[in-house]
Amino acid sequence: MTVFDEFNEIKRKGLPQILVIFGESAEIVGELKKQLLSEVNFEPTDLSQAYYDLTPNNSDLALEDLESLPFFSDSRLVILDNLVNLTTVKKSVLDEKQMKRFESFLDNPAETTQLVIILYGKLDSRLKVVKKLKAKATLLEARELKSQELIHYFSQGSSLSKAVLSLIATKSNDNFSVMKQNIDLVETYALGREVTVEDVEKVVPKSLQDNIFALTDLIFKGKITEARALVHDLTLQGEDLIKILAILTNSYRLYLQVKLFQEKSWQENQQVSYLKMHPYPVKLANQLVRKLPLSQLKKGLLELIELDYAIKTSLADKAYLFDITLIRLTLKKI
Repeated sequence: MTVFDEFNEIKRKGLPQILVIFGESAEIVGELKKQLLSEVNFEPTDLSQAYYDLTPNNSDLALEDLESLPFFSDSRLVILDNLVNLTTVKKSVLDEKQMKRFESFLDNPAETTQLVIILYGKLDSRLKVVKKLKAKATLLEARELKSQELIHYFSQGSSLSKAVLSLIATKSNDNFSVMKQNIDLVETYALGREVTVEDVEKVVPKSLQDNIFALTDLIFKGKITEARALVHDLTLQGEDLIKILAILTNSYRLYLQVKLFQEKSWQENQQVSYLKMHPYPVKLANQLVRKLPLSQLKKGLLELIELDYAIKTSLADKAYLFDITLIRLTLKKI
């Protein structure tokens, strides 16, 4: 069950008196916040509702709203965004006196007041006020969605096929906000017609995974100049060499597995079922390694594992170590 499933269940039962939405995934927290505001039909001019993105300048007004009885309705909703005092972030928007006022509300919350707290980060469980909050409130933790969870979430109320959503998830590196943007992109491109896999290939920008596939293709073809240039371009775009190495190593593991499957005459659908992954990278891997010797893939994977160890333990420059290994792999000096 994802956090969105949990939120749907909460909405079905009715929002609790105190709800805390928190988590380290700012994108997921932001989406839950958006859904919450839609659920309560939030309107800034509605005097029965109040929203505060907390700062030291507006914190007293926010607490007064929290402590006050409703005047023009039977109940009042107060939303406090960014109450960082409750998180592990070493910042604060409420001073000590204000925190005591907040704790007093938690001790005796007015039945007519409904409170929603939105936090970007981990709750600091060591704090007395957080312990009180956990005892009183319903907690909704925003966790990153896995690939299949993303596909399931975005398939709800969407006409996009599972194959299209799966490919978008892969190209979005399973990032929620990037996937959302890419879905909007392909739907705009399709202009109302059915979105195809070819549309995704044509429109969605290359992901780091796509670029790593292109890099391995250059390595296997012995194109050292182009391979080094691609790595250089990726680092100029802000990609970290450690991250590039991690994805490259995982790619080599996949290539080695696929090569072993090919030697056993396994079909691609059997491979996908065994690996429990999207068919797209498996298909590309099959194309890439068909003419490669198994020994080259084994030695290449070992070289990358040794590079990872060297980068983490050596005083040598990681860019130099990566470049040396790249040359060895591409020129097959392994």
